[in-house]
Amino acid sequence: MSHKARVKSATDRLAMLRSEMRNAKVDTLILRSSSSLRYLLGFSGSAGLSIVTKKNIFFVTNDLYTEQVKSELYPLDGLHVIIDRDPWTGLIRGKAFKTSKRIGFFPALTTVAELKSIKKAIAGAQLVEVPNLISPITQVKTKTEIDSIAKAAHITSVAYEKMLGWVTEGRTEIDVANFLATTTRALGSERDAFDIIVVSGKRSAMPHGRASADRINKGDVVTVDFGCCINGLYSDMTRTFCVGTPSKKVVDVFAVLFEAHLSALDAVKAGVSASDLDWSARSIIDNGGYGEYFKHSLGHGLGYEVHEEPRISASNKTGLVQAGSVITIEPGIYLPGKFGMRIEDDVVVKKNGAEILTTAPRELVVV
Repeated sequence: MSHKARVKSATDRLAMLRSEMRNAKVDTLILRSSSSLRYLLGFSGSAGLSIVTKKNIFFVTNDLYTEQVKSELYPLDGLHVIIDRDPWTGLIRGKAFKTSKRIGFFPALTTVAELKSIKKAIAGAQLVEVPNLISPITQVKTKTEIDSIAKAAHITSVAYEKMLGWVTEGRTEIDVANFLATTTRALGSERDAFDIIVVSGKRSAMPHGRASADRINKGDVVTVDFGCCINGLYSDMTRTFCVGTPSKKVVDVFAVLFEAHLSALDAVKAGVSASDLDWSARSIIDNGGYGEYFKHSLGHGLGYEVHEEPRISASNKTGLVQAGSVITIEPGIYLPGKFGMRIEDDVVVKKNGAEILTTAPRELVVV
C-alpha cells in the first residue's frame, strides 16, 4: 500500500472513530495504547498519547521520538504534534481540551495515577468511561495488514518446521524457546508476539505454561505456542508434537482434537456467530469425552494486538465474525498430571470460508 493509500485509510478510520464517539456521546477521546496509536496514526514508538476531538488530533510524545514522528505520523487533517516529557502538561500547553465538554477514556487501559493526571488536565470538562471504541473498527483488516500478518505467520510456520529438524530428547524447554526466538528473528520477525510457550510431558497440561529448564524426555508430548511481528502486526500459532513414539492415549486424544480443529476451520465464514463457531469445535471435544478439559475459548481476533475482538467464545452470543477479519482457531485438551495439547491456526475470514495463513503441519509429528 502506498503512503497516500495509508493516509486515506487512516482518514477513513478516524472518521469511523468519531462516529463511535458520537454514539458514545463524547466529544473528546483519550487514546493511550501503542496498538491504537500505530493503527490510527502510524506511530510505532512506546511512549505516546493522543487526544481526538471533533476536528483535531493532538499527539504528544517525548523528545526521544522527535525525529521518528517526522517520518511515521500520517499527515492527517487537524493533527498537532506536541513534544513534552510530561504529556499532560504538554496537552494543557497545547490547549488540547479547550473545546472539550465530555471526555471519553477506556477504564481498562487507564491507571489510577494517570486518572489523577487526566482530571487535573481537563479542568471543568466531564470525564466519561466508555468501552474500547477502537475495537469495532480494528476487526476488519486492509489487504496490506493481512499481507503483514501472513508474512508473520509464514515466518512462524517455517521456524516451527526448522525446530522439528533440530529438537531431540534431552533438550530443555528453554532451549526450544530460544531456538524459535532466534530463528524467527533471523527470518525477519521484529519481535516475539509474547513470551514463547514451550511445555512438555506433564507440564503440557498447562495451557499457558512458560518454557522451563525441564528436559524433554522420550515419549513426551510437547506443545509450542509462539508468534512473530511484521509491521506491528502479529501471528500466533500453536502446534503439538512428540519426541519418540507417543502412547495410544496420546494418539486417541489428538484424534479428537484434530477433528475438532478441522470442524472449526470448516465452520469459519463471514457472519457466523462467535458462539456457534466455538461450538463447532467444543461439541466434538464434548462428544469425545473431554469437554471438561477444553478450558478456554476457541480463539480471538488478531492484528496490532495478539488478542483483539472478536472473542471466539461460547459466552459471546451476540458477536459476529466479519469478513476481512483475522482470527485464531485454537482448540485444546489438557489432562492434569498426564499431558495436554493444542492446535492453533491464523485464518482470514472470507465470505464463504477461511484462508489459512499458518502452514506448518498440524498433525501429531513424531521426532
